[in-house]
Amino acid sequence: MTRSLFRFAALALCAGLIFTGCAPAAPASSGAPSGSVAAESTAPKPTIIPLPDPLPEPLQPTEEELAAITDVLETRFRADWDRPGRYLTARLDSVQVIPPKEWADLQIPLTDNTPWLDGRSCLDCITDPGGCLLMVRTTTEYTPEAILCGPQYSDGTADYVYLALKEEAGWTIADGWRYYMGGEPVTPSTDPMQQELELTIQQWLMLQNQTRALALSGIFRDLDDPLTELTAEEWANYLYARSESWFGLAEDGSTEAPAGTIFRADFTDRISGEDPTPAALENTEEPLPAPCAACEEIKTLLDADPNAIVYSRTGDTVTATLTLPLESGTIAMEYTFGLVPDDPAPFSRTYLQSAHRL
Repeated sequence: MTRSLFRFAALALCAGLIFTGCAPAAPASSGAPSGSVAAESTAPKPTIIPLPDPLPEPLQPTEEELAAITDVLETRFRADWDRPGRYLTARLDSVQVIPPKEWADLQIPLTDNTPWLDGRSCLDCITDPGGCLLMVRTTTEYTPEAILCGPQYSDGTADYVYLALKEEAGWTIADGWRYYMGGEPVTPSTDPMQQELELTIQQWLMLQNQTRALALSGIFRDLDDPLTELTAEEWANYLYARSESWFGLAEDGSTEAPAGTIFRADFTDRISGEDPTPAALENTEEPLPAPCAACEEIKTLLDADPNAIVYSRTGDTVTATLTLPLESGTIAMEYTFGLVPDDPAPFSRTYLQSAHRL
């Protein structure tokens, strides 16, 4: 099984069996990943969509026009890519005009009349007012938080086909299809501290996000069982701080990711079953996220000093030591994290076990 197919299967397992209800939105896919062993052995042969002969001759955008079209497309993708906590990497790699000899291989209904083209087909529009088909390739890599939420599609390379038309006002994007998804994901660069701690990239990134959220929440006291000891106010502070690295806040002020998913991922080693309910939130409404009183001061200090948090590992336990010179006095904390491995779950992460004031 290839790395990309394994990752695709792992993310599908995530979506179906483990953390659910918080998958980032994604456009519909028109087909399975290329190179799939299952697809090669069991999938029916693709239906050939007949095209007329001769085909209309597409217009060729100038270099400047193609650059302008690329900017428009990237702006569209950025609306999804720039949402907090979803992608480690997201970029537009290339935009190229597809020659007519390759149109039949796309298996796209170019001759079908569609409402959004005023009842005309793509080929009709390429003929009048004139245009072309574009192949757009992107590369994405999900954050560990996004993987935990079971995204609908694998990350990696994705190809899209767009219909671009040249009208009186200039070039416009009239239609588009997700053509192919599931190429090799980006391999993130390895951090020296990650190597020293012998953590997976998912564990290392989650550890940093969780520790930062604890600091921004002002959780500076002893905790032997965080799920039973944190107060409702502290949970509100934590949800606010954690949303910075987990999809942000919704319009109603709640977290975009379900709070239960955050509680399970950050405070338990569970990979299945019901989401935990913190003791302070039993028989009461979930508090809306809210910053702690010193949140901005803490954020300024963390951003200014990359050594404010120091990590070490003993066995299967990782300790994050925090030192913050607040105006009210210097804070020194130790947060102890357990490790969730890749097996049996298709992801790995850290989770808070305890906290102690130094």
